[in-house]
This record gives sequence, structure tokens and C-alpha cells, in this order.
Amino acid sequence: MGEQSIGKIRQPIVTVLGHVDHGKTTLLDFVRNTVVAKKEAGRITQDIGATDVNISAILDIASEYLKNIKDKIKIPGLLFIDTPGHLAFTAMREKGGAIADLAILVIDINEGIKPQTEESLKILRKFKTPFVIALTKIDKLPGWRNMDKDFLINFREQSEHVKREFYEKLYRIEGELSNYGFNSAIFSEIKDFTKEVAIVPCSGITGEGIPNLFTVLIGLSQKFLVDKLKISGKGKGVILELKKDEKLGNNMDVILYDGTLEVGDELLVELAEPVFVKIRGLLKPSSLQDIRVEKKFVNIDKISAAAGVKIIGKNVEKVLAGANFQVVNSEAEKDKLLKELKKEQISKEIEEQTEGIILRASNLGGLEALINLFEGVKIKRAKIGPPTKEDIIALESVSPENKVLICFNVENPFRDIANSKGIKVIEGNIIYKLFEEFEEWREELKRREEEERKQKMKKIAKIKLLKGFVFRQSNPAIVGIEVLAGILEEGAKLINKEGKIIGKVEQIQREGKTIKRLEKDGRGAISIPKVTIGRQIKEEEILYSYISREEYRELKNYEEVDKELLEEIKEILNYL
Repeated sequence: MGEQSIGKIRQPIVTVLGHVDHGKTTLLDFVRNTVVAKKEAGRITQDIGATDVNISAILDIASEYLKNIKDKIKIPGLLFIDTPGHLAFTAMREKGGAIADLAILVIDINEGIKPQTEESLKILRKFKTPFVIALTKIDKLPGWRNMDKDFLINFREQSEHVKREFYEKLYRIEGELSNYGFNSAIFSEIKDFTKEVAIVPCSGITGEGIPNLFTVLIGLSQKFLVDKLKISGKGKGVILELKKDEKLGNNMDVILYDGTLEVGDELLVELAEPVFVKIRGLLKPSSLQDIRVEKKFVNIDKISAAAGVKIIGKNVEKVLAGANFQVVNSEAEKDKLLKELKKEQISKEIEEQTEGIILRASNLGGLEALINLFEGVKIKRAKIGPPTKEDIIALESVSPENKVLICFNVENPFRDIANSKGIKVIEGNIIYKLFEEFEEWREELKRREEEERKQKMKKIAKIKLLKGFVFRQSNPAIVGIEVLAGILEEGAKLINKEGKIIGKVEQIQREGKTIKRLEKDGRGAISIPKVTIGRQIKEEEILYSYISREEYRELKNYEEVDKELLEEIKEILNYL
């Protein structure tokens, strides 16, 4: 099936990411409305979860830049995924690649990089997805005048103070991007798109910069993606969402990224327990307006990649969002694919490393995505399907930083047991959120361990016995002191300048209250058994904390330690 599509170049799939309110929706809406306003059939289609912009519409929008190369352009258009941006990385295509071939990262020129922008940059780096930056809301710059849709033409007409403000904000954002390891420049100044990320200033309100944005997207697609966009003929895709309504019953929205789908096709959905779906109906919105307002659909017999489509069929209710699927044409092929899938699952799964966290995912694509995302983290086990009792037992014996169970899109019947055993459980169906929570948890664990380490760290002090503040000469001696350096702790052994141990701090008091420690410049009273003031120690004498050789070697490695005081004590004790 779909022989006529084999070898054809499909549209690159483009996703739009960025911080909330930075203009993602406005930008996509302008693209849709620009093409729809031309009132020409076939130039834009609103698929399920996607907007397909035909190359003829793009040539109109960016005619000045593309007219001289239009005969060389091989891609038939661009397919914009309308789903939340990160879903393009949650649902993975085969072999661990993201659905998106290209991405647009939207950044508000007036706000710069925000938390969700940072998350998006991490995701794009992790999945090595080519991207362009849409620097939005330039129309909000004070004094900005919109006289042309082409940014370069319009920029020349701006006043000098507006240009200065623009460049100040642009350079600030370029600097922020470099802090994340990305070299970037305004699109017109880039010589090598493999080394720098293109920044396209634009506005989703006025449409300024949209021609430039399309030009860069087409250029990147032509240069880097054409060889990866050839349709193989075999229908393959990813399930985006499961739905149920009164008219259609159970149905699923999918992105078809390769080959062709036809009514009557049977799909193998790649789950821990594979599911076969028989396609009874393929549906697309009847128009751009209908998908938003009336929710009307039209039946189609066949569809080719790349596209979004709604599928009605047998066993749809058994599938999971994020799962991959492919068309099977015969029982022999079905058996072959099941064996290959089982073999691939086994080859991708990780089992019984001595140390590490445990990963669980609902399907092979999700597991590959998890393993890819957690690259650099020790993984003890990575499996398809829900966690087991054996997972909990295995995690009991690992080190604290690896006592983690990650559940991506799977039920977890052992949540309470895991929590009771001190195992950190992180679960959900948005993959980057899992990694984000894991990183935050690790940071918090490090912070707590550091605090514990500091608490356990041997404290050293240099103190002076204050003149006129002897409260008792002996049994025990009680005297007023000042901490000249370091921290004096209850229980500390004290030495004099000759290195002789003269006693132990039994108790510390300040303003009538017993305390555990006294910090630098603090004054208080200490009690020292088995010494007499005037014999072993005298008023105004300087004393130090005693440390062993081993404690000295360990304290040398702590940044928090007063190094000057440590070396002074070392010299007194004559440690080499």
C-alpha cells in the first residue's frame, strides 16, 4: 500500500517551544490566518494536532527570499505540531528520535530566557534537534514602527535610539544563550548554520519577520533534512492522545511520520504487551474553522506522511499515548514484527547493573527516550512495563543518590511501599518533567548531605581567657572567654601554645544559657574539669582546639575551614 508515496520527500515536522506568554500561540495563529486569508484551497490544512502549510503558501509569504531558489526546493511544505511543545519529545518515534525534525524556540525580546526557555534548551540539546529562535514581540519595543513584513527592510527604517535598544536586548539574549552553550546570532549575519543558532526577530501580531522565519526554516530543511525525509511506504507514527466522545466512541489522535495509512489497515502498537488496532475510519477536520468551533470531521480513505489524523478502530481503548505504531500487512509480517519487537525490547532494556536508578516506561520508544534523557546517570535497570516487587528490593541495596524509581507513563502499584523504604518515586507522563524533578531531588539530596557533612565536621577554635572573668578557679574551672577564630564546640580538647593538652570543654554558657558552640568573636563562659586557673592555665592565655593527624588531613579538604588557623594548630602540634 502507498507505493506511489515511496521515495517522496515529506514535510519536516516542526514544533514550537518556549516560556508561557512569550507568543507561541500568537505566532502560529498568524501563520494560519495569513494563509487562510488567501482563500486558496489546498494551501493549508488543519490536521489533528497539526497544521500543514503547503510550499506554495510559504513561497508567497517569503517570495523575496525564496523566488530565486524555488525550483530547487524539494520539501512539499512544513507540518507544525499544535500540541504542547514538549509532547513532541515525550512521544518518541522509532530509534529514540523525537517526532519533531525542527523546532522554533520562542523568546520574548523584552523578557529574555525564563525557566521554561531553559527547559526547552535542555530538551533541544538532549535530542540534538535543529532549531531556530523566534525573537518575538519586537512590536512592543518603545518607538518601534512596523512598515514592512520583512524584518531587515523594516529595521533600516527605525530611529537610532530604537535600534540601540534593540541591539542591547539582542546582545543580552545572545549572552544568556552562550551561558547555556549555544552560539547565536541574528539570521542575516550567520555564515555557518551548523555552528550558530539563527535568531529571527518577529511579531505574531504584525507579522513582521514571518517571511524571514520561513526562509530560515526552509533553508535548514533543505540543507540538513532532505535525506531524512524520504517516505518509505510503510505507515509509521506515534499516538498523541486517546479520546472518547458520544458520536465517535473511542478514538485516537496520531501523527503519521512515515508512509501511508488506509482504512482497513492493521496497526501494531508497540507496548509491553503489543496491541493490534484495525482501522475502521480515518478522520480529518472539515476546515480550519470547524476544528476550533464545530468539531466537524470528514472521512478519508487514505493519508500520507507527514500528517495528523484521528483513527477509529478495534482495540483503540487498549493503547497508550506516546506509543509507536506501524502497519502490518500479513500474518507472516505480524509474527516477524512481534519477534523483532521482543528482541529489540530485550536489547534496549538494561538489567542488573551493580549501582544505579531504575527506569520504567510503557513502551520501547518511551524507554529509549528515558535512557537518552538520563544519559550520564547510572542506571541499574531499565524495563518496559510497570515496576515490580523485585525493583523495590533491588533499590534497597543501592547508595542514597541512586535510590530512585522513575515511572514514565506506567501505573505504579508499589508507590507506598517504595516511599516507606526511603525510595524516591518520580512518575508522570511528561518526560522532561521527570528528569527535571530528578535533578531537583539530587540537588536537594546533595544540599542535605553537605549540611550533614558540615555538622559532622570537626570544629577548630582559637580562644582567649578573659582577664577579670574567672568565676571559679577549679572543680571545674569556670572562666570567661572570647573566640578569636573558628568555632568552639562543647567537648573540644584544648591545648596551649606548646601543644600540651590542658583539658576539655565540659560546658559552654552565654547569657546564662547552655549552648553547644560559640562562633568567632563570640564571648561566653566555659567549664574545664581537672585544671586550676593560675596553675595549668592563666588569664589572657591563648588556647587552641586539639586535632589528631587524621583529623588535620581530613580538614585540609574542607573549604569552610579557617585554613590559617588550621596551619597554626598544625605548627603547634608539629604535624608534617
